Amino acid sequence: MNSTWSITGFAITLLCATSVFAAPSPQSVQYSLGEELYLNPGRGGCTQCHGKAGNFPVMPLYPKIGGQSELYLYNQMIDYREKRRQNGLYVPMEVAMQPFSDEEIKAMSVYLAQQNAF
Repeated sequence: MNSTWSITGFAITLLCATSVFAAPSPQSVQYSLGEELYLNPGRGGCTQCHGKAGNFPVMPLYPKIGGQSELYLYNQMIDYREKRRQNGLYVPMEVAMQPFSDEEIKAMSVYLAQQNAF
């Protein structure tokens, strides 16, 4: 009985140790990068129009983007950058998306999709 507890205790200790020292998941790395990029006023200035979590726009004309589908957000940002989307407010978005790579846009999509929906 004592050896059973020793083996169980060792297994639990090993499991805890590996989870503490495990590398962050790709999703969490993308989330962190996306948050950093989205909140950076010097790159695209996203928060200046859409708010910190994407759901507090400074004007009613600006969309609430937090909590939207990751794929939807990614496609919209790519389309703005590539000048394929032209709605009433497309010019500022074309400019805002220019400095971002596909990978950076993907990371911002991950971050925004995980925000609370309005």
